[in-house]
Amino acid sequence: MQKILIAMSVSIPECYNSIIGLTRTDCECYGTIPDDAADSLSGLYIDELVGLSFIQSMTDCDNGNDLFHNMVKARDNAITSFQADTNALLLENFKMKRNPFKGGIGRAVSNNNVSLTTGNYLGVRMYCDNVKSGVLYIKSIGTLFKGVGVIDLMIYNNLGELIGTYPLNTDATLHVQNSVDIELPLHSDYNDHLEYFFIYQLGAIEPKINDLKCSCGSFKPVFNCKQPYYKYKHETVYGWADWLMAGGINSATLPDFTDCGCSTNNYMYGLTFNVELRCKIGEVLCQEQLDFEGNPLAAAMAIAIQNKTGEWLGNWILRSGNLNRFTLLNTEQLIDDVAKFKATYEQMIKYIVESADITQNDCLACKDVYEMAKRGIFA
Repeated sequence: MQKILIAMSVSIPECYNSIIGLTRTDCECYGTIPDDAADSLSGLYIDELVGLSFIQSMTDCDNGNDLFHNMVKARDNAITSFQADTNALLLENFKMKRNPFKGGIGRAVSNNNVSLTTGNYLGVRMYCDNVKSGVLYIKSIGTLFKGVGVIDLMIYNNLGELIGTYPLNTDATLHVQNSVDIELPLHSDYNDHLEYFFIYQLGAIEPKINDLKCSCGSFKPVFNCKQPYYKYKHETVYGWADWLMAGGINSATLPDFTDCGCSTNNYMYGLTFNVELRCKIGEVLCQEQLDFEGNPLAAAMAIAIQNKTGEWLGNWILRSGNLNRFTLLNTEQLIDDVAKFKATYEQMIKYIVESADITQNDCLACKDVYEMAKRGIFA
């Protein structure tokens, strides 16, 4: 029998891959079965909660909407709902250790009184606090240069890895925003602190020398690994300093990024960064592949997602315009099943959050006595 493969949505975290399967039937009466339909780490299947005969009532082949397509969609939606609902419950009952930040690093204001040498490697160094499940998202990299052209920006980490090379457009008069989509972790099991280096080699197009911040205000950044910025709280506009230190590098040769002894100043050498710094709260529950032998919550998560998938499918069937005689005769049973799926799901996610080990990341902390007394615990 010919089989095909239906891939999971790219937005679904990898740790949820195959948490529940579609079906383990090999009956040809349901058409072409995907190759991965029987993949299930938990041993649970969608069709053993909501029968295939029910789900088949939603089939709309003219619009590419077949039985297994609907099951995959429902499973993806259930996983997304599970992440959102458990994150919300975690934040109801715990607090964030530090505030997320969204904004810019570096000023688009130039100071040209700095001498540069052609061939030198210029750029920005970011020394990150060690935050398990913390992430630095870079949305755009700005350029402030004296000419029109392209520079090749290399990104290294202090594990000696070249993360990538990114061509950035420059303009003689404008601060140019170059859209990127870069996700950098703030924790490594192999280093006490992750560092990132954003480096380019100086050629014919010189940068305008911008700085990290003005000299005004109480925050006066001095790049010092023994006294990093993130040891102290900062005003909102410099909220990035609660997560990392940033500073400029000007080196005659490409530095040894695994042991960077290069001096770091407050210049940005023509670069700015639009970033988001935050925690992946969901990694309290799921970081890599779920361990169904050693993690007692893994089975509960699978049951929750199976029931949420059943709820999605049941509601879709009830609202579908493709009802058949079999479905119409069993509508009351399906309504009752959907209510049970919803109740089981809510019961399971409450148990999962109450049992979660928040030490699995550095994002959450227990609320203080006053907050707990005011709200109650898991009220």
